[in-house]
Amino acid sequence: ALPIYITAVGSVNPDENFRFLVKQKNANFSEVSQQLVDRIYEFLETKGLQYYIKSINCIKAFREEAIKLSKVQLFNAFLQTLKDKVEERTLTEFWEILVQDSISLISKVEAEESRVSIEEAKQFLAPKEKRTEISLDAAEEGGDVDDLLDMM
Repeated sequence: ALPIYITAVGSVNPDENFRFLVKQKNANFSEVSQQLVDRIYEFLETKGLQYYIKSINCIKAFREEAIKLSKVQLFNAFLQTLKDKVEERTLTEFWEILVQDSISLISKVEAEESRVSIEEAKQFLAPKEKRTEISLDAAEEGGDVDDLLDMM
């Protein structure tokens, strides 16, 4: 089989293309990751589960390589922008997959250069609407805490 020359992040195997390209000697990580990000946004425009899965695979690849190659800020900035876009476009289904796979910001624990704490990384995945629900539950359960205090 002839070697396949990959020069850009294509739409068929974008995650594999990306992983291949960033490993090249003269790779420009920000350029290659920008191509990947463009693909991710294309897939999200298309909507539909198979495209969401493709996007998730791209995001996972971006995240892993960013940690390996000390490009954490690039990934975290992308994920922040993605979150804003998701909230604008109501891509709830897509975001839920991201949450299930626990794909969050890269925290200090994973990469020393990160400025994100583990708490911030966890909080990042909580969607805005859900936060209000959580506080309501806490308020209801607040009764239990008061009961416990009364018992003491």
